[in-house]
Formats: sequence, C-alpha cells, structure tokens
Amino acid sequence: MNSKRIVALSLIVIMLSGCAVMSEEECVYSDWTAVGYEDGADGRSSDRFGDYRRTCADQNITPDFQAWQAGREQGLIEFCQPLRGFQVGESGGYYDGVCNGNLEPGFLDAFRLGAELYSLRSDLNVVASRVVANTEAIQRIDSDVAGIESIIILDETTPAQRAQLLADMRELSEVKGELVLEAELLIEERTLVELALYEFEFTVIEARF
Repeated sequence: MNSKRIVALSLIVIMLSGCAVMSEEECVYSDWTAVGYEDGADGRSSDRFGDYRRTCADQNITPDFQAWQAGREQGLIEFCQPLRGFQVGESGGYYDGVCNGNLEPGFLDAFRLGAELYSLRSDLNVVASRVVANTEAIQRIDSDVAGIESIIILDETTPAQRAQLLADMRELSEVKGELVLEAELLIEERTLVELALYEFEFTVIEARF
C-alpha cells in the first residue's frame, strides 16, 4: 500500500471519529478522490468539504475540491440505494438529503420503512421498560407490607405504633391498587404495540430490497 493511500485511510478514520484536526502531511498527501468516495458512501453532505478546507487552511493548503467531489458522487451512488436507505432508517440514522435524481425516491421509500420499524421497536422498548418498572414497584410495596406485618405482631409494638403501621399499610394498599390497574393498561398497550410491530415486519419482508 503506497504512502498516499495510507494517509487517505488515516484521514477517513479521523473524520469518522469526529475529529476535524488534520496534519500538514494529511492535507498534502490525502487522496481526495478516496476521501470524497468515503464521504459519499456514508451519506455526508457537501458541507463536509468545508471542514477539510478550514483545517487545511491552517497549513496554507487548499484541498482538491474537484477530486473530492468526483469521489463523493461515486460514493453517493453506493449510499443512495434502497437497502442502504432501509438500514439507515432502521438504525435510527439521519438522512441529510444528499440523494438526487432517480435514486432518491427508492432510497426515501426504504428509509421511511426502516424509520417506522425503528420507531415501533423503540415504542415497544419504552412500554416494556414501563412494565418492568411497574412490576418492581409492586414488588417493593409487597416487601414493605411484609416488613410492616412482621413489626405489628411484635409484643413490644405499642397500640399507637400498630395504628400508625396499619394506616401505612392502607396507604400502600391504595398505591398498589393504582399500580395493578396501571399494569393491566401497560400490558394491553404492550400487546397492541407488539401486534403493530409484528404486522409491520411483514410489510418490510414483502418490500425485498
């Protein structure tokens, strides 16, 4: 692998990691066509070149825009495919409007399918987490009630203390009743979301990107 290719790959790694700092050697020897291709294949906007230009300006070097743009256009052909659009949407990714011409409609349709799938899965995760939290809250109340009951039966517990403990148990019982009702609603909601997700997954299968 030649030195220019090594520098180009190093630059790509740096940019993917979110670091915009480039050395003078990277600005001089980068294969801007390769860098542009990677940017296009990752769906990055043309604003990306501005980052390179500003960084290299500190080295008094001007990046090769024509080479970068030519590489990016080729990379966008790879990115703007329906399967990639679905993958971006399914992962909760962001589309920066970089596809154009005949490629964008198919990409967007698939992206929206993936985004809807991501949304339904997220909804299910949220409901499932609420079910778990509700169950844990009920269990804590049961544990607290058991602790109170063990204290009430102690010989050294005074009548006044028993009265207060019984009041605490009634309050906990009311809270538990609300949680049990909430649990029923959450389970029903989870079932509905699971059904919606199950049906939508068939839509995705039929799409066959």
